[in-house]
Amino acid sequence: TVISASEFGRTLTSNGLGTDHAWGGNHFIAGGSVAGGRIHGQYPDDITDDGILNIGRGRLIPTTPWEGVWKGISEWFGVEIQNMGSVLPNLSNFASNIFDAADLFQSSLFR
Repeated sequence: TVISASEFGRTLTSNGLGTDHAWGGNHFIAGGSVAGGRIHGQYPDDITDDGILNIGRGRLIPTTPWEGVWKGISEWFGVEIQNMGSVLPNLSNFASNIFDAADLFQSSLFR
């Protein structure tokens, strides 16, 4: 299984010489045990300057937290639920777009 990971996001608009640092980004999970063919998270309905997630200069507030995907990956790695707070200390700050191992992997192929 291969998982892309980066904290590096880019703005949607140019600063005249390129783009600036931002928060959101796309990631992928690939491999034999992955329940593929799915997109997790939520694409913004409006990416214009008037969109509710756009805070200016092409910066969008992400709809899925970093912890949203890493919870399921952590479960797949064998992290038990009682230890999840140590592995993902900010997980309790989010109520939606949190994925379990069963959301990401074929259930017969994870622990």
